[in-house]
Order: sequence, then structure tokens, then C-alpha cells
Amino acid sequence: MARPTEIDIVKHVTPEDLNMIAKGYESELQSCAKSKRIYERICFVRMRYKGYSVEESASAAGMTMRSGYNIQELWNRGGADALIPNFGGGRPPRMTSEQKDLLKDLLAVNPMETGDVRLYISEEFGIPYSMKQVHVILTKMGLHHAKPYPADHRRPDNAEDVLKKDSNMVWTV
Repeated sequence: MARPTEIDIVKHVTPEDLNMIAKGYESELQSCAKSKRIYERICFVRMRYKGYSVEESASAAGMTMRSGYNIQELWNRGGADALIPNFGGGRPPRMTSEQKDLLKDLLAVNPMETGDVRLYISEEFGIPYSMKQVHVILTKMGLHHAKPYPADHRRPDNAEDVLKKDSNMVWTV
């Protein structure tokens, strides 16, 4: 005897409740890509509730049959909450917040050029960054860079050396 080709869908909620859940996400479609993905998954489940096959439901929802089976498996395990995508937050930064605080405190006392900051990060923390990435990190930390002006209150003692035409920018707090 041949086994059935489809797995039945578990009816966690009534069709009316499922329609209400879909309407909630339908109103948010323009504002969030995550809502669009959830809405498509709920539409797939609604079609499965109506008796359509996985292949037909997936095709109508704009996904592959394999994705349809995956979504049905999520629904059967956890209901509507399981349909919310979990992107995991991404890769953690290589430099910890404590290391960034230490670097910011150092730059408040001793302004440095980007290349010096890169070398410091590499030697102190063992993290190799490109010049561009060091620039991005320092900018996100709220630091700014500029050649100090003679009348600036942040003017270092060696301003004449720093003000040379070919000198690099110095990072300050």
C-alpha cells in the first residue's frame, strides 16, 4: 500500500481566527518586509485549511513546494507564532563594547590618526581591520576627525606639525 504524499495540516485555530491574523499582517505589508513574509505564509496555511494541496497552496502563495512543506511543518509544530521568521541577529562584532569604550577613552586623552588607531586595535586586541572599517567603527562611536584649527579649544600641543598640508586627519572625541 502506498503512503500518502501529503502531511495533514494541524488546525491550531479556527478559519475565522486565521483570517483575523492575516488581516493584522495585511495592514502592515507596506511598512515591513517581515510582515510580507508572514502574510504569505499565512495565506499558504489558509489555502491548506480550505483543502488545497501543498503544491497548489505553495504555487498560489508564490513559493516552492519544498518551502510549502517547510512552512507547514513550522505551522504544525507551533502555530502562528512559528511562522514569524527568525533571522538570528547577524554576526556579532569582532570588537566588544568594552574594547570600544577603552579605545574611546584613549582617543579622548591622546588623539590619533586612522592608521595609528588601526595599528593600536591590531596590537592591543589582535583584531585586523582595514582602514575603511576603522573609519566606520570610529564614526559609529560618535567620534569625528578633522585637522585642528589654531583657535580650536581641542588644539593639541603639536598643532603646527598636524596642520601641515600633507598630514592625515586626527580622530578626537
